[in-house]
Amino acid sequence: MKIVALIPAAGLGKRMNNKISKPFILISGKPLIVYTLETFEKCSLIQQIYLVVNSEEKEKFIRDIIVKYNLRKVEKLVEGGDTRQVSVYNGLNSLEKDTDLVVIHDGARPLIKEDLICTSIEVASQYGSAILALPSKDTIKLISNDFLVEETLCRERIWRAQTPQTFRYDIVFSAYQRAIKEGINATDDAAIVERCGYKVKLVMGSEENIKITTPFDILLAQNLLKTRF
Repeated sequence: MKIVALIPAAGLGKRMNNKISKPFILISGKPLIVYTLETFEKCSLIQQIYLVVNSEEKEKFIRDIIVKYNLRKVEKLVEGGDTRQVSVYNGLNSLEKDTDLVVIHDGARPLIKEDLICTSIEVASQYGSAILALPSKDTIKLISNDFLVEETLCRERIWRAQTPQTFRYDIVFSAYQRAIKEGINATDDAAIVERCGYKVKLVMGSEENIKITTPFDILLAQNLLKTRF
């Protein structure tokens, strides 16, 4: 099978309060996005990487990331859009049509491990769609617009979605085409696939697979990296 990683990394990371866009923020001396890309580079099941970037930073990605860190599997840099959803759609639209599986992973999750990528691929090969997720540790409250509790949800059925989210290419591309056409905005890739009637299989994720969103996450990632070496 032809298996391609699609990594959206076009976000500026405004919540970081940093003049440097998120992919280039240093974690223990190395740009955030490099950790992500190196793991996919090492994964034997991944044949190509399509990286979605801010158009104004394309040359910087080539010079300071791809060339500097010798990332040979990066096949193409795709121009991102105003939202993550548009960026992912641009990436899907750029893939070669003989792609069998596409592994979509947030560039801002630098601590993903190779074994989880492989497991998501194996499960998606069987079920068509697979996502990493973790069970909720907290009790979840459904509230009204004026912050009154409407319902306490069953914690045992609440899971927190992560990436990678891996799909048969024909499934996810057609689902995205429909969502774009109908003006649907979703919070993750699986939600777009789900609304087309496809079943999505959960794969147990990892607490280390954090998404870098705030400065505190940088400190957490640095501490987690120390435990790996």
